Amino acid sequence: MNTPLYKLADEYLAIAQLLADHDLPEEVIADTLEGASGDLEEKAWNVAALIQQSEGEAAMIKDAEQRMSQRRKSLEKRIDWLRQYLLVQLLRTGITEIDSPEFVIRTRENPPRTVIDDEDAIPKAFKVKETIVTIRKDEIRKRLLDGEEVPGAHLERDKRLVIK
Repeated sequence: MNTPLYKLADEYLAIAQLLADHDLPEEVIADTLEGASGDLEEKAWNVAALIQQSEGEAAMIKDAEQRMSQRRKSLEKRIDWLRQYLLVQLLRTGITEIDSPEFVIRTRENPPRTVIDDEDAIPKAFKVKETIVTIRKDEIRKRLLDGEEVPGAHLERDKRLVIK
């Protein structure tokens, strides 16, 4: 039988409601619910196993991403070093252009950039004051847990699934 988990849960709840509506001995109710829970528990076990398998696969992918990211960063550093090395050698020799069938190598002047030597010496007309507001949720949480009321905030508790 390949009944989806949500349908098994619906059936279990319907049986539980039906049994609650009748005046039956607790032993009969317990036996009936235990029998009805078999498929539900098996399906739940299968879903939990799939979750754990998927978590393992996701962890392996994350590890591969980290290794690839480290490799990419290493290559980028080497490219930057090689680019700077080539530029320095061309500038040392006075060579400004090399033509080949594959590509052209040229040295060029960059546009001017602004360098700040002393921030305090910069006139106020060039300064902008910024305000950053950060809400300290950890402090709000402590106060709320201590029974204090914090306007605009409340505690909320969710449920989570634990598979061990």
